[in-house]
Formats: sequence, C-alpha cells, structure tokens
Amino acid sequence: MSRTPSPDRIAEHLRLLREDPQSANPPGWRADFSDGPWPVKVHQGGERAPATGALARVLRGTVAVTAVRGPTKTLRRAVPSGGAMHPTEAYVVLTGSDRLCHVDPYRLELLALPGDSPTRRLREGLCLAADAPLPAVVLLLTSRFWKNFYKYGDFSYRLGAVDAGVVLGRLLRLAGSEFGAAWVRTDFADDALNDCLGVNGRDESVYAVVGCGPTVATGGTDVIGRPAPPPRVVERSRRIKRSPVFDMVHASARSAPARAVAAGAPPAAPVAASGAVRAGTVELPPSLAVDLTDEDVIVRRRSGGRQFTGRPASPAQLATVLGQAATAITTLRRRGGPTLPEITFCTAVHRVPGVPAGWYSYHNGRLVPVGRGPDPDLGPYLQGALFGSSVNAELAAFTVHTVGSPRQAGRSARHYRTQQLAVGVAMEAVVLAATAVGLGNHPFLGFDAPAIDAAYGLDGQGSGAQAQICVGVVRTGSEWEVTVRSR
Repeated sequence: MSRTPSPDRIAEHLRLLREDPQSANPPGWRADFSDGPWPVKVHQGGERAPATGALARVLRGTVAVTAVRGPTKTLRRAVPSGGAMHPTEAYVVLTGSDRLCHVDPYRLELLALPGDSPTRRLREGLCLAADAPLPAVVLLLTSRFWKNFYKYGDFSYRLGAVDAGVVLGRLLRLAGSEFGAAWVRTDFADDALNDCLGVNGRDESVYAVVGCGPTVATGGTDVIGRPAPPPRVVERSRRIKRSPVFDMVHASARSAPARAVAAGAPPAAPVAASGAVRAGTVELPPSLAVDLTDEDVIVRRRSGGRQFTGRPASPAQLATVLGQAATAITTLRRRGGPTLPEITFCTAVHRVPGVPAGWYSYHNGRLVPVGRGPDPDLGPYLQGALFGSSVNAELAAFTVHTVGSPRQAGRSARHYRTQQLAVGVAMEAVVLAATAVGLGNHPFLGFDAPAIDAAYGLDGQGSGAQAQICVGVVRTGSEWEVTVRSR
C-alpha cells in the first residue's frame, strides 16, 4: 500500500495484511528494541485490592503473568501472543458497586480507576437501555497499540486483533465455567466505552466486552476504595512512534456505527456443510475427554515448534484438536450475536496413522480431501510457505489452518477487526486443545497465504487461510521457568 493514507485504499491494505504481510511496512523499517514498552501496563499510585474467587481464577487463566522464563527473563502468560508482546489489557466494571478497575497482570490485582458512573456509561456504550440489567462483573478488553507497533509496525493492526481474540476465547470459556454464563459484544460505540475507561482511543481502544454471570440489580458493596489521587501511567519508551496508515485504518474501524444487540443473542444459523461423501474422506474417531478449563493444562501451554520431533500423533488427538476448535467458534457465535463471522478449519496432515498425508477440510468429525488432496510432499510445501526458518513445519504431525472470508472482512475495517478477533478465538482453542492431549504447537500469522489457499483449493475471496498452527510431538525444552503466584 502507498505510504500516503487514503480511505479508499483501506480494503487494499487489509487484503495485503493477509496475502503479503511482509509489505505492510515501508522498506528498511526496523524495531528499536532499546526503546520498547514495558511488558505490562505500569501505573504509579492508586488503590489496589487482590482479585479473588471466580474473577481471580478467570484472570489467572487469561491475562495474568504466570511465570518468568529464562534465559531472557520473559514474562509468560497463560495465553499465547505474537512475539510475547501481550498488547491486550483488561478492565473490570463491577456493576453492583458501580466501580471501574484495571487488571494488573503481574500482581493479579484490581487497580481502582476514576470514573463517573461507569455502569451507566457502559450501558450507553453498548447501546442498552438505561435500566437494562447487567452481570455483576463485566470485563472490557482493549488493545494497547504501541505494545505491538514498536516491533511489528503496520502489521500490528492485524496481530493486535488476533491477540485480543486469543484472550477473548480463553475468557469466554473460563467465565462460562466460573460464573455459570458469559456473553460477548464486539459491536458497540467505541468512543463511549473508551471514555468510560479513561483511554483516548488513539493509543488504546476497546475491542471486546464480556459479561460474566447472570444479570443482577445495581447497588452493592465496594471491594476496593475509590482512587485519591488517581493512578498515573508510567511509560518506558521515550518516543512512541505513529503511523498514518495504522491510525487511518483504526479510526475507520473505531468510527463504525454501533447497533443495539441483546447480549448473547444467537446469530443466524450458519450454512451447513455438504453431506456428500467424497472419495478419500476420513471418519475420525471420537474426541478424547479433555478439560480446557483445567489450570494445569492452561499453564502448561507454550509454543514449542522448535522442539518438534517428527513423531506421529493419533487420530483421536487430531479429532480432539479440530473438534474443540469448532466448538469454540460455535460458542463464540452463540454468545456474541449476529456481528461475529464464521470461521472454518482445514488441516494438512503429515503424520497421523490411518490418515493419508494430504490436504483436508474438516466437517463435524470428518476430513474431506480438498485441493491438492493426498500429498506426500506437503511437508516441504508448508515449510516453503513460511517466511522464517525458526520452526521446522515438516516435523509437525499436522497443521491446522483457520479459514475465513477475505471478501467479508474487506467490507470495512470494523468487519476486518471483528474477523481477526474470531481468528484469535479459533487459534486459542487449537493450541490449548493440543496441550490438553499432550502435543506441542506453534501458531503463525506470517506465512504465504495465497500458496496455502492454492493447496486447499480456496479462492482467496470467499474463503482464505487466516492463521496457521503447527501441532506435533515435542521434546522437552532447555529453558528454565519460575512460577509467579499472586500475593
């Protein structure tokens, strides 16, 4: 895309973020690692209280720092993030006591923030009636742009939305388990919600809202005092760079008109997959029994692509990973209303006994050969489609690709952002299910999407590969890790 912003070229820029991500930034663009941001959003001062009970368990499994890994002393969280940047911040509105807090991910504390009637302003931002009931706990996910932009530049518009989707997917599952119910909204008045949180919308902006638990009447007891004086944000970076292209695309998404949508309203039913059985179709066995809310599974997840061994995975492991991913998207659309897009799944099978190596589309426990079909050379093809050589994709047991409609996403920057949130939800389910069945994984956004489209026979318009997750048996890594526990 031309470096001179032009609103009529937004669709082209969004297309290139998938098809040619290496062109997102101008020639010679480099990250200044010496002037990068803090690994967490740092506040100075303010009143704090530890997160407790169901909320603490949900936060620990999503945004909280769970470990420090060496030798680079990287702060690990329970969810994956591109480059371990973790640009997604979490805020909590406690509607019973009409309080607003920021989640400190390192200390697992709630930091009281100033704000006049956050519950009322939350309703206004969601386009709800003034007396509409809300759950006692509402979580708002924002993207803090500099956390990603300093390293990835304009490509971070896509990466940040996917990262927020990863957190969203985990949050929906854990909130549903811990609070008994959860709903999500991605269609809202951005400026109203940003104003509610005290963020300017230009450097940090709301991407998703999650209601946790049944609706309740307002009024209750404070769990944390009101801030006096209010906390101050402390930055590490001396200079925060801006991009006219990024700002233009984000402003376009942010200005999209919101519609009043009942929380949790079901979307229109997706079009069912064809029931015809194609030659070479593989019926997968039943999925394994796994619990994706198990804290031991959650904290064990890591990107282990460098440790792939080339050993096979079982058909039941493959069935479990794909089945859990499909369930996550079904849950997202059921709880999120009609604005959320459909995501489907394809898989390139390398080493799964009983499944010939080849390219498949997944439909309700069935693998249907597509595109290149049976392909003993798919390993080198996949490796050649990667933009880097840090992971040997040929040694994975199978590779999952999330598939969405580039044409639909290209309708507007807001459509694109929402689709990438859904891509993140799908990615989170794949990597966590892989962990639950004892497999390693490595997700990618940087790959040759048109080449992968061609391998599956996708047209790149109505359907196109959005993300790639290599899954396989891994050996134990050599890095040390120290667990971080809340006080």
